[in-house]
Amino acid sequence: MSNWAIWIQAARPRTLPLALACIALGTLIAADHGSFNVWVLAATVLTATAYQILSNLANDLGDGLSGADAHRTGAHGVEQRAVGSGQVQLTQMRRAVQILTAISVFFTAWTVWIGTQGMPWFATMSFALLGLMAIVAARGYTLGWSYGYRGWGDVFVMLFFGPVGVVGSYVLQSHQWESIVLLPGLAIGLLAASVLNLNNMRDVETDRLAGKRTLALRMGLPMARVYQTVLILEAYIAATAYVFLQTEMTCSRSFLYLATLPLLGEGVYKMWKAKSPAAFDALLKPTALQSVLFALLLGLGLLIDANQCAKPLF
Repeated sequence: MSNWAIWIQAARPRTLPLALACIALGTLIAADHGSFNVWVLAATVLTATAYQILSNLANDLGDGLSGADAHRTGAHGVEQRAVGSGQVQLTQMRRAVQILTAISVFFTAWTVWIGTQGMPWFATMSFALLGLMAIVAARGYTLGWSYGYRGWGDVFVMLFFGPVGVVGSYVLQSHQWESIVLLPGLAIGLLAASVLNLNNMRDVETDRLAGKRTLALRMGLPMARVYQTVLILEAYIAATAYVFLQTEMTCSRSFLYLATLPLLGEGVYKMWKAKSPAAFDALLKPTALQSVLFALLLGLGLLIDANQCAKPLF
């Protein structure tokens, strides 16, 4: 494998769509409310991408330093990491994490500068602080505090992939705060947490050996399955509540996101049947992509109805 291919694999580009889903949803809700700035969208997309790649590389480094990767083998259906497999040295990964941290700081500053022009100074400071918190959280899953090893990963994923990403991108686009937008933010955050929970259910045995006390490990697989089901159901409840509670109820196109219900429902069924790490791993990509589709259909459904229910969709 070439050097570039190793680094691309370490960056784990397959995780990017889910990281960008919250940006897409917040932007579409802002557009539905009459606000859209392509430069703000570009800045938020680049910033979220930097955060996600930083998180992936920092996790690779943290698991390598802790020895968690020593228990990961392809035979168990668990993905290999760059440091743990020996393809990248610790010093190289440390340097990469430092570079991505600097890039993340730069994109955060750019996004705050572009997105808060014309807003009060405390809004600028709030977004700057939020961005720095996101960088710390991206690095801290397995480094420093290592909150992922202590069962707090679900909370941080739910928060930053959900309300922070959706409401943050909405406010940067619209320059308005509406607390009701927390509901669609919560919906996509719950789905992001469901992807992490699948990942942790897959790794429950290797995490036990490594001393990595994820929430799935703390609960045990039977309760982790119940938790997964609840996460999916609550995502639909939060999205449906938003559609009904938004200022103007329009038409059935606002419910386009319900088209994902059979897909995610099938995933829940297969999750209950899964018995091996490989079976859980096979559910990760579909669930992540279906969560992205959920976010896009929720945002697009709200946008295209636009109080024009009498007009044909096509």
